[in-house]
Amino acid sequence: MFMPHQLENRNCQNCHKDFTIEPDDFSFYKKIRVPPPTFCPECRLIRRLVWRNHRSLHKKPCSLCKKQVITMYPEGNEFSVLCNDCWTSDKWDPRDYAEKINWDVPFLSQFYKLLKNVPHLLNYRTGNLVNSDYTNYTLDNKNAYLSYSVIKCEDVSYSDSIDNSKDSIDNLGVQKLDQCSYNVDSEGNYNCHYVFRTKNCLDSLFLLDCHNCRDCFLSTGLRNKKYVFRNKQFTKVEYDKLMEDLQLNKFSELKKIKEEFKNLQENTIVKYANIVNSNNATGEFIINSNRVGESFDVRGSENIKYSFRVIDSKDIMDCAGVLGGELEYESVAPTANSSRQFFSMICLISADLEYSAFCKNCSDCFGCMELKNAEYCILNKQYTKEEYNKLVPKIKEHMNKMPYITKNNIPYKYGEFFPPEFSPWGYNETLAQEYFPLDKNTADEKSFNWVEREKRLYEITLKNSEIPDDIFEVTSDILKEVLECGHRGDCTHLCTGAFKIIESELSFLQRKNLPLPVLCPNCRHYERVGWRNPMKLWHRQCMCDKKHSNHKGKCEVEFETPYAPNKPEIVYCEKCYQREVY
Repeated sequence: MFMPHQLENRNCQNCHKDFTIEPDDFSFYKKIRVPPPTFCPECRLIRRLVWRNHRSLHKKPCSLCKKQVITMYPEGNEFSVLCNDCWTSDKWDPRDYAEKINWDVPFLSQFYKLLKNVPHLLNYRTGNLVNSDYTNYTLDNKNAYLSYSVIKCEDVSYSDSIDNSKDSIDNLGVQKLDQCSYNVDSEGNYNCHYVFRTKNCLDSLFLLDCHNCRDCFLSTGLRNKKYVFRNKQFTKVEYDKLMEDLQLNKFSELKKIKEEFKNLQENTIVKYANIVNSNNATGEFIINSNRVGESFDVRGSENIKYSFRVIDSKDIMDCAGVLGGELEYESVAPTANSSRQFFSMICLISADLEYSAFCKNCSDCFGCMELKNAEYCILNKQYTKEEYNKLVPKIKEHMNKMPYITKNNIPYKYGEFFPPEFSPWGYNETLAQEYFPLDKNTADEKSFNWVEREKRLYEITLKNSEIPDDIFEVTSDILKEVLECGHRGDCTHLCTGAFKIIESELSFLQRKNLPLPVLCPNCRHYERVGWRNPMKLWHRQCMCDKKHSNHKGKCEVEFETPYAPNKPEIVYCEKCYQREVY
């Protein structure tokens, strides 16, 4: 007789904290025939994120044509790269690097050898790309520069996780923007700057949690408003006069407003989570989705759990960066209409893969690397269908009997994602550092890789204190200067120490009467990350103690929220929040 799984508590073999495996989780593991996890959800997430290098780009020669290319693999490390033309050509065959299975060595050790030996495609870019070399994790873009995780954008710079936008700079977690800067977790805005969790707004600055507004400044929680200044209603004439008196063309004045805005944010009422038109969902920024658990940035999807940035997908668990996927588990970027990928990394238009990476148009592969249009391969070696189906169960058994042992003595049997120590990148180069920041000593203690700041061959021509305060004083001569970053490399934000202003950026700032930046693009990005909630949830109770028809005294509704208990925001449940805002 079938016995349904019960909720089960386990101890994480990495952080040694207890975690829970729910009955639905067990059902999913049974469906895809994998063992339950031995790491807790947070440790699993971090383990995946150390394989996601968005922002760290380098110059390196193609291993075949020797042309210098822009790549996510650092110069000097043991991972070689190929340019797009060489990777797609018949000049090489990844099967030439094939390895026979060695039953005397842990399978993951053999995979790591293959990972180091096979040349890699320089970056993860696909679709129609025009003048977008300085990007990564992108699809169908034109004139994108130093931007990452970008889908169908044009004329965007210094942005991350941006979709369907144009003529915008310095944004994070946004879609459908036009002529915007410093938008974070926002959508559908036009000519808006320094706005957060804001939707369908026009000609506004410094807004938090505002929808369908125009001509508003330094305000929170607005709906269908115009001419609101510091959360007070004015006429158009009054509002225009107040805006004229501001000097946002000067960085010194902008800095004061940013500090005022920060204080305003800390004392505002917020909804427990940004979940819109979704049922049975926990997490943050879940839109038009159903049955989502402990996930972040999910759109148009269903049956998602423990995942991050999932779009138009279903039946996804423990994944990061999924576009049009189905039945995926413990994988990074299994995109472009892929399915049934387990313990894999960036495999496009592929199905039935395990422990594979950077493959395209493949199926039924195990432990493979950089294959194209292949099937029934193991460690890049070709087998018949019959041979493959006999060998795969034996490999899984071998992985359990002879697990890979990591530097910190954790056994990796079948069912674990790749160990962080295999990653080509340092912890501080990856998304892990953005959401779970560490210093070098702590990273070393946890056996994560770490990269030291590169020595860059530049001469600073404009000290940070010499950067013009007023955009009206700036001429095109600024394009010739090398500006000193205000952090001067003294941070954990991949600070480049110096930066340049590009022509399109200067044009944008002059049109919008906004001052020059004083930080390099990486430090500006981390500043925006600081405005976001972490990828964690806390169980809390609604803080509303006002007179509302849905409760007497203090509201007793409980929920999962990304707002930590020590955060200053006033966190409300859905009903109490609606009564305050609408």
